Amino acid sequence: MTEEITTFNDAFDRLAAGLLTSGKAKVGSFHEFLVNIWAQSFDNPEYFKAWHVGIVAEDIEKAMQAGLNYCAILPRFHFKSTLLGHAFSVWRLLTAPRDCSVLYLSYSDGMARYHISEINKAISRNPQLVEWMDNRTPKADFSARYLINNKPMNIMHGGLFSFKRGMHVNGALIADDILRDPENPLNIGQVTKVEDHFLTESLFIPLKGVPVIVLGTPMMPGDLLANLQKDERFLSRVLPALDPVPGRRVLMPELYDENWLLQQQKARPKSFASEFLLVPHFATEAYFSEEDIVSCEDETLRELPSTRKYRKQEDSFIFAGFDVGKKRHPSHLVIFERGGDGTCRQLHQSWLDGWNYSDQIEYLNEVAENFDIDKGYVDNTRGELEDRGLDYRWKPLTFTVKSKNTMAQIFEKYVLSGKIKLLKDERQKQQILSVSNELKAPETPMGHGDAFFSIGMALLASWETGQFGFTNLGDLQGFLDPEDPAEMKETGEPPAVLETELDPVKEMALPGGIKMDYTRAMNPDLTMADCPNPICDEIICKPEFWVPERKLCIYCGHRG
Repeated sequence: MTEEITTFNDAFDRLAAGLLTSGKAKVGSFHEFLVNIWAQSFDNPEYFKAWHVGIVAEDIEKAMQAGLNYCAILPRFHFKSTLLGHAFSVWRLLTAPRDCSVLYLSYSDGMARYHISEINKAISRNPQLVEWMDNRTPKADFSARYLINNKPMNIMHGGLFSFKRGMHVNGALIADDILRDPENPLNIGQVTKVEDHFLTESLFIPLKGVPVIVLGTPMMPGDLLANLQKDERFLSRVLPALDPVPGRRVLMPELYDENWLLQQQKARPKSFASEFLLVPHFATEAYFSEEDIVSCEDETLRELPSTRKYRKQEDSFIFAGFDVGKKRHPSHLVIFERGGDGTCRQLHQSWLDGWNYSDQIEYLNEVAENFDIDKGYVDNTRGELEDRGLDYRWKPLTFTVKSKNTMAQIFEKYVLSGKIKLLKDERQKQQILSVSNELKAPETPMGHGDAFFSIGMALLASWETGQFGFTNLGDLQGFLDPEDPAEMKETGEPPAVLETELDPVKEMALPGGIKMDYTRAMNPDLTMADCPNPICDEIICKPEFWVPERKLCIYCGHRG
């Protein structure tokens, strides 16, 4: 019988391997790892027994069992990166059956390097992890390369747009604050680019079946984090600091009690809303909230085609607005019908992406005929559609501080009164919500707040008329576009015209005491080319007031 001879070095290596294997077996589930091992890296290990720590840890394991990715939206200072970025990366390395790589992705590579540095510090402070993980680059702050059970393990760092295409990881992809954070927010247009890049490039860096963990703070309604909550490839969790779930008032009372949170909310309500209550950052600056617009959307409305004749209801009026775009963003058309109850219901909307101005004129004239619009406004700020044969029913409107404030205030009155019903359309909603309290909007490929202003123009046209007919407000265009440059200052003061309550009447008193019912049946074949006064600038001058045989306008008394 031959005895097996083992050298001292072989025996030592076997013993070390056995200890590592034994240690690995004690890692346990992600929740057990957080409470029993990872917590040893911190001065207050009891915080890792908090309620929400268990919730997100169970979510992670549930998602991995179901083959799903995970999206977590947590408040500031609630261990978001510590749990789901740093700890999860290390747990994946410790539980990997073979050599393993994790990619830690942030908006910038500098931020990702910071997270790598924090991971290395947490490992170096942890007596258990130091035994299990042999640091191969102890002098490099921004490199996380370890040997675990003699297998190379690596946590790489990268910026969202700088990480090299073609590289893949078999451990996990951590996307941590790729939208930046509320203290240093992205431009809204950049938020869209981030989403497109992440969904088309970054999401395919991990090998098939490898988990993707996305964590961050929402920036705007409909951003990447909002969309991932509706993505069937992701399990998601949103836990605000106050009232995170029914029956629970404070998310983490062990660290931030209700009194402290309420004090912070009172001191800085906007930043508290985005950082702790998880309200999208730009939504705190938006003119309308998402709830405002959603409440106006009517799922029963169906968009009517612009190529067919529309027969409007009795005692109803058709109003429209058209925001003219530029090469970088589209034009947008909206059409509303106002019924006898005073409610404006949206009939149609069109996004004219990349249309030249001649085609836009032809389209608007066709729309005016098919919908028999009573009045519509066209953005004439840059004069692109001027002197191009636009139908007389379209009136030019120059955007100024006053005119934009007027439209916005009228829009708000309709929303708050419930007198507007919108088509349910995501692009339209997002372009409304992208407009700030200062009535500014970012330029993006999807638009430039166009829906906000096209709807505002249509509602302005409706506001200028009574429920039964037109009411003369005088030269409103002159009011909205003041000649005095001093009035062009961005004061934000609402126009005084809105202080006057309109009192429409069915019969209009014309000059000379003549009374006349408003009706489209009179002179239906006339156009503005037949106007007795070719230079007439009255907003409400229409063929109904003309006597062609005498070349007379009975509204202003002009004889041609």
